[in-house]
Formats: sequence, structure tokens, C-alpha cells
Amino acid sequence: MPGIRNVIRTHHIDRWLWVYMPYTIMIFNFLTNLIVSTFTGPYTSGGVLSIYVFMMTLGIIIVPMNFSFLLGFGVRRKDYYSGTVIWLTVHMLVASIVLAVLRAIEKATSWGTGLGFFNFPFTNELGFLEFLGLNFVVFTFFCFFGFLLPSIARRFGALVLAGLLVLLFVVMGIASVLVTFYELWDEVSRFFVTYQTDSIWYLTPFTLLFVVITYFLLRRSTVK
Repeated sequence: MPGIRNVIRTHHIDRWLWVYMPYTIMIFNFLTNLIVSTFTGPYTSGGVLSIYVFMMTLGIIIVPMNFSFLLGFGVRRKDYYSGTVIWLTVHMLVASIVLAVLRAIEKATSWGTGLGFFNFPFTNELGFLEFLGLNFVVFTFFCFFGFLLPSIARRFGALVLAGLLVLLFVVMGIASVLVTFYELWDEVSRFFVTYQTDSIWYLTPFTLLFVVITYFLLRRSTVK
């Protein structure tokens, strides 16, 4: 437990990166869209997606930032992993609560301009807790996918990570070609339109898989 607490304290030192920057970026995007909506009228913006991308970025940079540093001070790999997972999970939960609160305010006021920034048409019928949970699923998926990437590079090297990413894009490209060849795009679109929110919950097992794989990668990774 002392090792885990030390890991969490180390992460907490950079409050600007973890606490201020993601919400500063989100608020800047929100204010920009709010100003635009005063001239254009009501519309739905996708600007809130910036915070999801930023959370994935945090997952990507956390291992290069302090993994070697903390292990150099005697922190066990297991403690680093546990402390980092706790740290990331808590921050994803906080971000989910923030978005749920702002979305509730938006539904009540529309910000006076009709702007839809935190709420989307397919989430309009979701309650507060369901919307919060849905955001938590998405946040943790992106964040722990980001956490997985540098762990692969740390264990097997950057070339292996690059190769896996290329393979992923190739597989996605082949899948796209096959869907086009067999004219299945209508069925794919119909599925996501019918199960828009339900399909997002399917990200949960992938997130858990990322977390488990990362554990085994960091256990055997080298200190550089």
C-alpha cells in the first residue's frame, strides 16, 4: 500500500496536466461554440469529443512520464500498475460526473442559444446516472487503450508497437472493403442507429482486456 500511495502522489504532482488542462480545453471549445451559436442559432456540436481524445492522450503519456522514475526509487511494478489504474479510473469517473452535471444544466437551459454541446440526440432520453455510466465506459475505454500502447512499446519496443498499429489499420481496411463488397453498410448503419447507446456498453470487455494485458506487459518491461 505505501508503494501505491507513492505512485498516486507522484501522478498528483502535475495538477495542471491532470486537473486543469482537460477541462480548460473543453471549456474553451464550449465557449467558442456558444459564441457561434448566438449568431447561427441552435445546433449540436461535437466539440466535447476533445476531452475524450485528451483522456486517451493522458493514458499514452503516463508510462513514459514516470514509470522509469518511480521504479528507480524502488517502487514495485505491481504497485506502479495498481496505483496508476486507480489514478486513471478515479479521473475518468470525475470526468464522467462533470459531463453528466453539465449535460443536465444544458438540458434545463440550452445555454440560452439552443446549443447542444454536452448532449446528443441519441442520448437525450438517458437519465443522469445512465449518461454518467455511459461516459465512464467511453472514457475508460479510450484512456486504458492509451495506457496499453506505451506498455507494449516498453515491453517489446517501438517497432513492435508500430507493427501492431499498422496491422490494426490493415485489418480495419480489409473489414471496410469486405463490408463494401458485400454491400453491408446499410445493415451496419441500421445496427448503430437501432442500438446507439446499447452498443457503447460493449466497449467494457475490451477495456477490461486492455487493463489485464497492460498488467502482464508492465510486469516484464524494462527500465530505460
